[in-house]
Amino acid sequence: MKRILSIYLDSFKGLSQAAWLLAIVMLINRMGSMVIPFLGLYMTQVLHFDIKQVGVVLMSYGFGSVCGSYIGGWLTDRIGSFKVQFGSLVLAAPLFLLIPHFKEVQSLSIMIFTLSLIFDAFRPANSVSVASYAKPENITRAFSLNRLAINLGFSIGPAVAGFLATISFNWIFYGNSFAVLCAAVIFFVFFHKREKRSDIKSKKEIIPENELP
Repeated sequence: MKRILSIYLDSFKGLSQAAWLLAIVMLINRMGSMVIPFLGLYMTQVLHFDIKQVGVVLMSYGFGSVCGSYIGGWLTDRIGSFKVQFGSLVLAAPLFLLIPHFKEVQSLSIMIFTLSLIFDAFRPANSVSVASYAKPENITRAFSLNRLAINLGFSIGPAVAGFLATISFNWIFYGNSFAVLCAAVIFFVFFHKREKRSDIKSKKEIIPENELP
């Protein structure tokens, strides 16, 4: 088992520190994706929604996710990947805490749509960061590491959520919010200085208008 793990980790050697940090942020963030697998159960067992009502709410999640991915990419082109990722994490964390306060189909659908829109705006911005912090020859492996973090997060998150559900369904929302907030803190601590250095470098590369021939 150790041999297999060693070989697997060796395949990611040579990646930059930033690539590993982005993967850690993604792992923690996706570990927090524990609400969605249990959202259907929550609506049927706690809110006593019927199948059609559950379908409406879940549809709003999917629609919000699609819109969030598009808007996240659009914003990344305009304000940068750091601001989009940090903003997405910071805004999403409190929204998870608000979900239990919405008991009607219409209000919960709007809430879930808003949450998924903000939460999934993180994804395109994160992809841009992975590409920008990886050397050209390591881009494929950097994305592989990021994908591994996503898959591990989605594997661990529901397991933790199952345990929390034995206490109360509300604890799933609390746990999700805590995980996203942790991801936001780690991301800010390790990347806000990198973003500043990147901005300075970009400004130096711009030739002032009064220096043009």
